[in-house]
Amino acid sequence: VDLINSLQLDSESINTWKNGVARALKRFVEDGTQAKGRCSNCNSDKLVYQEGCLTCQDCGSSKCG
Repeated sequence: VDLINSLQLDSESINTWKNGVARALKRFVEDGTQAKGRCSNCNSDKLVYQEGCLTCQDCGSSKCG
């Protein structure tokens, strides 16, 4: 999971090869795996991976890709 988070780049381009690698790796992270960081909506630290998406357990906010 730390490896995946470290792949975040300044570029938000959806088609960069590094973003593609990050998306592919996230598909193999087990559901319920705790993630580091805070929710951008509610600032909670209860972030987990669900179906390849980073999801906040407090407010339900989800970030995919």
